[in-house]
Amino acid sequence: MAETLIALTAAIGSSAASVGAAGTAAAGAAASAGSTLSTLGLLGTGLSAAGTLYGGLQAKAGAQAEARQLKAKGDEEQAIGQRRAMQVRREKDLARSRIQAVAAASGAGAGDASITNLMRGVEQQGNYNSMLELYQGNQARNKAYASAAARRSEGRSALTGSIIGATGGAASNLYKMSR
Repeated sequence: MAETLIALTAAIGSSAASVGAAGTAAAGAAASAGSTLSTLGLLGTGLSAAGTLYGGLQAKAGAQAEARQLKAKGDEEQAIGQRRAMQVRREKDLARSRIQAVAAASGAGAGDASITNLMRGVEQQGNYNSMLELYQGNQARNKAYASAAARRSEGRSALTGSIIGATGGAASNLYKMSR
């Protein structure tokens, strides 16, 4: 980025110097002051355009960095959801184990209809809770990814705006200088 701006500034400066030198040679000593002002005007226009472009490049780079952070946060949220889902499954298995142990201790047995219904309900609720945790983790990831995409888009728009602004400003200044 910086190399491009330095090259652009150098090119504008050498072009301005060439224009200034040609103008000085053609117009003579009396026009020398006007040529110097013209050269300074061209240089100022070039520097203004370069500064506008640099601002756009920096805005895009900042947006890209923020988008990377948002994406990483989304991946982290998804991983948290997966860990929560695993924890819910463990709790479900522990609850089922406890139901079996209590049933065995009471003499009812694991095949009793009420115990079977209770275990089926724990299984269903545990699966539901586990899937809900996964869903919430995925939703958080998708939301962070969407925010990252929006930030990247804002960065591209800032760069495009700086290019248009630099071009328009340079054209306007050059037009004013030609009058």
